[in-house]
Amino acid sequence: MDRTFEATFDNGMLRVRGDIDDYGIIALRNLLAEHGTTAGRTLTVELSEVDYLPSVAVGVLTRGLASALRAGGGLDLVARRGSVAQRVLMVCALPYRDGVDDEQDPPDADVPA
Repeated sequence: MDRTFEATFDNGMLRVRGDIDDYGIIALRNLLAEHGTTAGRTLTVELSEVDYLPSVAVGVLTRGLASALRAGGGLDLVARRGSVAQRVLMVCALPYRDGVDDEQDPPDADVPA
């Protein structure tokens, strides 16, 4: 099921939904640059409702993580277990959490790939 890219920002959380296509990649990059590089703040990026996460989007997330750290902030990626984003982040070895309230690293075993 194809869904149009959508992203909303509220209170330190960026919720991303749908396909991260060519338009979505540009929008995601701009949103991370705008909200993810504030010293002393951590931006949470909720990716559980993403249907398509290509390698170019993974590169944007990786650069976003590095930019946030350089700026003295942080970037937390969140992907529900079994979601497209969770599988991609796991395969690419990017740090993520299973849920917004989850403070622990994702489990190393029994994760559907």
